[in-house]
Amino acid sequence: MMEEWKSILTGAGIGSFLGFIVAVALYSTLNNDGSVYLIYVGMLIGALLGIRYRIKVNASAYSFPFGFAVTVILAGIWMVRDVKPTEVYLFLAAVMTIMLFIKSEGLLDMFLVPITYFGGFTVAMLAFKGYQPLQEMEGAVVSLFVVGVMGAILAFFAVFARWAFTKAKKIPLR
Repeated sequence: MMEEWKSILTGAGIGSFLGFIVAVALYSTLNNDGSVYLIYVGMLIGALLGIRYRIKVNASAYSFPFGFAVTVILAGIWMVRDVKPTEVYLFLAAVMTIMLFIKSEGLLDMFLVPITYFGGFTVAMLAFKGYQPLQEMEGAVVSLFVVGVMGAILAFFAVFARWAFTKAKKIPLR
């Protein structure tokens, strides 16, 4: 039972990421705003595939809701007040620090972390799609994209650093 929800979250993250890729490709060719909802379709299909085909993951399962939560929290702060660039960097530092504590189940899990984190970010950004005050604030969307893209990259490096440190501890000293 424990592995099932992790597989579902990972599948949802991968699906929303792939939905984003398809939506961007279709938007550039069709110029249709409705294609962005393929992110939700991808998330649903990915979650259903995660139920059907279970994979042993840990870090990528946590990174999907984490990417969503970080984006929602930052957007919520932007709705109340302006966010300074240093505060955006604090969000990135928090992403990396928290992901350092999450163990990956292997190389596949580690390489799925940035994909599922970015999937969570895209789902959160789609939730704020029509909110004009947030889109009109100078720097709000840019800082959200920084936390989404750089957060995904730093989440990967944090999980990779934990994996490398764990492997290095097992090397015998001479």
